[in-house]
Amino acid sequence: MDTKTLKSLTKDELIKIIHDLQLKCDLQEKGVDEEEVDFKNLVEAASDIIFVLDSQGNLIYRNRAWEELFPYTREEAIGMHYSVYLPAIEIDRATTVFNQILKEGEEIQNEKMKTFDQEGNVVYLMANLSPIHSSDGTITGLFGILRNITEMHLMEKKLKENTRRLEEKVKEQLRQAEELKRVTSLNDEIINNSPIGIFTIDPTGIIMTENPALKKIIGYPGNESRTGLNVTELPGFIGTDLGKYLDEVTIKRKPVVLKNLQYQPIEQERTLTLNIRANPILDYDKQVKSILIIVEDATEQAQIQKRMQRAEKLSAMGLLAAGVSYELKVPINLLTIDLNFIENNIDESSPMRDYLQSMKDELGRINQITEQLLNLGKPSEDEKEECEVHKLITSHPIQIMLNRLQKDGFNVETSYPEESPRIRVRRSQLIQSLLHIIANAEEAMPEGGDLKITIDSYKKNDETFAVIIIEDSGIGIPGENMQKIFQPFFTTKGQKSTGLGLMVTYSIIENAGGAIGVKSTPGVGTSFKIVLPAVAE
Repeated sequence: MDTKTLKSLTKDELIKIIHDLQLKCDLQEKGVDEEEVDFKNLVEAASDIIFVLDSQGNLIYRNRAWEELFPYTREEAIGMHYSVYLPAIEIDRATTVFNQILKEGEEIQNEKMKTFDQEGNVVYLMANLSPIHSSDGTITGLFGILRNITEMHLMEKKLKENTRRLEEKVKEQLRQAEELKRVTSLNDEIINNSPIGIFTIDPTGIIMTENPALKKIIGYPGNESRTGLNVTELPGFIGTDLGKYLDEVTIKRKPVVLKNLQYQPIEQERTLTLNIRANPILDYDKQVKSILIIVEDATEQAQIQKRMQRAEKLSAMGLLAAGVSYELKVPINLLTIDLNFIENNIDESSPMRDYLQSMKDELGRINQITEQLLNLGKPSEDEKEECEVHKLITSHPIQIMLNRLQKDGFNVETSYPEESPRIRVRRSQLIQSLLHIIANAEEAMPEGGDLKITIDSYKKNDETFAVIIIEDSGIGIPGENMQKIFQPFFTTKGQKSTGLGLMVTYSIIENAGGAIGVKSTPGVGTSFKIVLPAVAE
């Protein structure tokens, strides 16, 4: 290397060259020849299946491990669509995963799938899938690694079967002592390696044994123990119905299942959803000797089910509401014209004017409800437009409202980033949602107060998201209402409110591919946080 080239190198480049030279010298001193790694041979020799799909889902590369599982040669496999290798029951799920990767750029990790080997035997695979990006960032294909977990799957199945057998042995009142020892030994091994929390208590609720999975679920270090403590007095279980159900097990001597128990782990903010099964262990006199409790963390399943139920409900409601609202538009307009005609043709002093005004007010309220219901429908792509988030806040209707609040004595503060994220939404709908949240904040501060609007962005898994936060220093939302505020027709404002505003706001945000959350402390204030996918630069 000449002097000119040496001077042009950066500090990091020099350090790397010195490091490589030192490594080479060390290897030569030990008599080890430096060889270049043939990565292609490494991939071909891998025991895991490694493959590449193009943007259409066609196979364009697979390693030697592929041939050991699937009944196609290298020449036959190349160009085949991935669906050929999957059973019919897996096609829909695979298509969804494939679109998530190629269209949304997501990475899929530890996805379990089912297929068949060359002899037609069922095989379970653990898939890790990632999008392949070109130099300009375009997604051009999919890179995947499949690991055969059939034996692990069968072991899990066997674990469940052994647990079931254990319960049967308990119900038989431990009739054979020698058999009990054998089963107990097997059970200890299963329990200690089980992903499900398992522990036993005496009839008074004192914890006698616990497994590692239980410690992880309940939320305390593995080197600590809660044996000797009453399970109903553990911080996360205080105030729940667990004690009542354990009493039922002791009295009736029958198993009890408690689903969707809300549990607050120690020193964690997140609330878990637990499924608990309590089985009585009887002695020779058929009295409860102890209680075996199995705890399953069902938080993720509960959240998925809740989101699916709400999405289905909103979708059905949106279709129905949009249809009804559309049909109501014509009679509402005709009634408005008729009322205006009557008003223009009666005497100024007629008492009918009061009734007419009342009818017009109620008709206006009906019209407002129909307008809100129309917004429940998901907008088409043609109705969406790209815009900078901060320009929504500086738009004419929102600025008019913020200026009025400042004149009325409110302290209004806005915070924008140097580069505002861009989103693709139906602009009028999103502005309507923001206006509704700001109006709610005003009503929550009858004596005036602070209103802060913050625009920001963050990245997650190479995706950028726009964030809008609206905070007030108002009266806050009572805890018992926090789970109801996005439900249709729920309101605390009396007859003057339709109870649809926040539900419509939730639907608009969700239809835009985003999410909305709320945090509130009575007497301190409320904060709404809206997260929307940003448009890639």
